[in-house]
Amino acid sequence: MADIDRISELHDDLLLKILSQVPTKKAVTTMVLSKRWGLVWTMVPKLKYKDTRKEGDKSVWCLINKSLQLHKACVLESLCIQVNHQFSKAEDVGKCVSYAVDHCVRELSLDISSLSQIVLLPPNVYASKTLVELILAGHRLVVDVPSLPCLPSLQKLILICVMYKDQNSHVRLLENCPALRHLDVLRDMSDNVSRFIVKVPSLNSFTYMQTGLIGDSGTSLVLDSPGLRKLSLYDHGLIKNMPHLDSASVSHSVHQTNDKFLKYFSSVRIFRLILHNVAYCSAINFPRLIKFKLHLSCSNLSNSSLEPLFLFLHNSPILKVLTISCDPALGSKDLPLSWNQQSSVPGCLLSHLEIFVWEKFGGRRRQERECVAYILANSKCLKMARISPICSDNLEEKEKMVEDLKSMYRVSASSQLETPLRVTT
Repeated sequence: MADIDRISELHDDLLLKILSQVPTKKAVTTMVLSKRWGLVWTMVPKLKYKDTRKEGDKSVWCLINKSLQLHKACVLESLCIQVNHQFSKAEDVGKCVSYAVDHCVRELSLDISSLSQIVLLPPNVYASKTLVELILAGHRLVVDVPSLPCLPSLQKLILICVMYKDQNSHVRLLENCPALRHLDVLRDMSDNVSRFIVKVPSLNSFTYMQTGLIGDSGTSLVLDSPGLRKLSLYDHGLIKNMPHLDSASVSHSVHQTNDKFLKYFSSVRIFRLILHNVAYCSAINFPRLIKFKLHLSCSNLSNSSLEPLFLFLHNSPILKVLTISCDPALGSKDLPLSWNQQSSVPGCLLSHLEIFVWEKFGGRRRQERECVAYILANSKCLKMARISPICSDNLEEKEKMVEDLKSMYRVSASSQLETPLRVTT
């Protein structure tokens, strides 16, 4: 039976959807299949270009320029360019970006990490009426925002290790994005900004991280976004206004993690806290907290403590899910660990806690075992506990640890308990 080309019989709209899901280089090659495919790819509304080392000396920009010259779609829905290994010219970048904006692009992603020269985006980027999502990445890519920018439709903005022309470039950009809901920022020491100010009333989700910064580098974050509901913060910052915050992930050292800072998170329902020095204990109440993960990533290994955990338990009356995670170094039997028997049982253990997880459990120290035993013995509503020991080549030692955990007393749950308590490795 002869082969039947059923794909070529499909409607143009369906073919365009298929070609939009593959890199543009592959879409272009379909023109050699048949006359039917000859010009179909030129109407694809989504263009994706990515360089690889396998391409050798052939520049991906040649492909981009030629394909854009042949492109016939009136509206360009998405343009994604990732050039990490090849030389890029500023004029090549500018032409591609300008073309996309002129064709009403909605999603623009530009990753030019290999750039060796300064690149300024064309001015029309900052006046696009159609951009909904903008992703910019590259140490030599400069955000140079004009005095009167306007991005009325922009909802998602991601800035990865870009440079800023001056201290106020990012401020002008954010101030003129009235619909912005999601903002991700990754900074390093060379971005030309000391105080990164985020004051966006419409902002719903924000992720902020600094890299390459040692100690007090003089850089800081100022956050004032009252509509914020989800926050991931991986450095210190001055927080002013977050009354509706629902979910937060925070990584801080002890001298920055204090009551004044933590009070802004008192409304959260889901909280992940990474402490690099766990000597600090918070007295802030968390009346809405139902899911809490405490990661002990101790930079001062001589001062390890479980005390902050129990203060959080005492101050989180309706907590249902508790996760403890430790750096492997904290599982060493030679490191001290502070743990004191509690004078009173936290209310959440008696009436709400349903899931208890301890990741990378060392189990060699008496204090760790006592802490786990205490939680198991006092959590009356517990449905599931999962203790994951640190990986060890000593199978006998690991099996003994698991047997010790299984033998710990667990307070009886109600007769309606359907999901049995279990210990897994």
